[in-house]
Amino acid sequence: MALLSTSCGQEPVIPETNHNNKQIRYRNGAIDHDRCRRLAAELDVPYVLAVLLCRRGITTARTATTFLYPSLGDLPSPFLLKDMDKAVSLVITAFQEKWPVVIHGDYDLDGISSTALLARFLRSLSIRAVCHLPDRLTEGYGINKQSIARLAPGGGGPALLITVDCGITAIDEVEFAREQGFHVIVTDHHEPPDSLPAADAIVNPKQEDCSFPFPELAGVGVAFYLAMGIRSRLVEQGTWNKETAPNLRQFLDFVALGTVADVVPLLGLNRILVRAGLEVLTERSSPGIRALSERARTMEGRITAEDISYRLAPRLNAAGRLGKPELALELLTCSEPARARQLAGRLELINQERRQLEIEALDSVLDQCARQEDEGRAALVAYGNYHLGIIGIIAARSAEKYGKPVFVLTDEVAGDQGLLKGSGRSIDGINLYEVLQQCAETTIQFGGHAMAAGLTLHKSSLPGFAETFDRVVAETRQAKQPDQERLIDYRPTAAEIFDEHFIGLYHKLEPFGQGNPEPVFYLENQKIESSHTLRNHLKYSIRYNGRLFNGIGFGLADRIEYTRDKPVQLTFTIKNSTFRGEQRLELHAVSIDPTT
Repeated sequence: MALLSTSCGQEPVIPETNHNNKQIRYRNGAIDHDRCRRLAAELDVPYVLAVLLCRRGITTARTATTFLYPSLGDLPSPFLLKDMDKAVSLVITAFQEKWPVVIHGDYDLDGISSTALLARFLRSLSIRAVCHLPDRLTEGYGINKQSIARLAPGGGGPALLITVDCGITAIDEVEFAREQGFHVIVTDHHEPPDSLPAADAIVNPKQEDCSFPFPELAGVGVAFYLAMGIRSRLVEQGTWNKETAPNLRQFLDFVALGTVADVVPLLGLNRILVRAGLEVLTERSSPGIRALSERARTMEGRITAEDISYRLAPRLNAAGRLGKPELALELLTCSEPARARQLAGRLELINQERRQLEIEALDSVLDQCARQEDEGRAALVAYGNYHLGIIGIIAARSAEKYGKPVFVLTDEVAGDQGLLKGSGRSIDGINLYEVLQQCAETTIQFGGHAMAAGLTLHKSSLPGFAETFDRVVAETRQAKQPDQERLIDYRPTAAEIFDEHFIGLYHKLEPFGQGNPEPVFYLENQKIESSHTLRNHLKYSIRYNGRLFNGIGFGLADRIEYTRDKPVQLTFTIKNSTFRGEQRLELHAVSIDPTT
């Protein structure tokens, strides 16, 4: 067992490297352990939990309480968002005068969940909005003139178009929509360009002169805030009272799905919304969520942000990736259990097709990335005739593997016009949108946010884009290359990590994700009780106080030789899982290495 505790007030020494020559260092450097001890005493929590809080910059009892116990009561007023008052007034006018209402979303889960949320909320006003999600393959991202022309009402009367998770760059399209008789509300969270569309109202926490205190909402978070504003105003006007007004908590499952899937920081307001949304998801009261959970095997225990990322979101996103986002929207808004099960089954088949397409393309992309990695590139670019719907997820997998920003481009859709469409994913510390601003001369158009972006460019511009992308990222990077580091949060004793008080409180640190990474622990001289391989994974167990604790190392089957005779260095995360109604603790190995 590991014998060294940090309660002495100093960071213990850790080995410089483990396998793959990855340096191990503490996340955010040294911390004040006297402060950690004070925080533990003030909160009456185990010392290890206080260390994990301090690693995240949470060093006072007040901020720790807010972090561990986020409350919907702490949400700021929706009317701090610029143009919210205009947007709310316009929706209420549409309600009172019975205008046709169109909600235009996007094909990814953030856009789908935004559309589902707003559509279901507007039903409480007896507004049966027409919902449109663009086909990724034939329409592309965002609103376009062809869909606007189809959706425009006849008869010359006024109508309302609300965009969710898109529209902030749609200058020509918004102008066209107004020519077709639409009043337009743009709700979006992507980075605003210098010139904005001439919409009646633009609700985006990132726009200039917006006093909203948290700019990092997902698109579905902005849509939720629009619903908050409408509800608040109608209660104020007496249309509803607090008892008859819809309880917005019922829509927070949508907020959790879209926010986690869009990889925005799970801090501040997003943390409040997602924590509450995970509780709603765990209730599985919606037929659609229940049917999806059955297919995704998340019917036992709490649904976590990890469950969204790896089980629920891929199935819902697969529909949009392969040109059928309306199926995911119908599932999320479905009220009939039989129909929900049918839709969940169709999404399962689509997701299997997506996986096969991904397998076929991934080797090619990784080969290109490996060659560029050998050349010392700071950013990687892969190109081929890949299915447009899967380049984003392949970029994400490649960025995770190499610890570098990655763009994957395809000529599948517009290659005959000499155009490439690309999807990029980034890493902590590299704002992809800001990088693309410095690559603008090599692109036709681009958009997105810090962690994910899309672009279109001329095929002839690809070499220039790749060179500029690499140079800008190289100049932007500071400190060490993330792919040469393995960050840990704490080097505990076995007694600390298996302490029941700590394990009981550990889930209060969730949801884990962007901005709040899952804590990583390190044990040295750890004896492995037993081990065996399962495909390319390593299953193992360790013993403490007479109890066996199971663990798994995904993709670590080749490390089994180190587990047989001698103690190991074990870097791991901890999971509380439910199996057949029984709670159990698992150690998920990040790395297993021989003790030096």
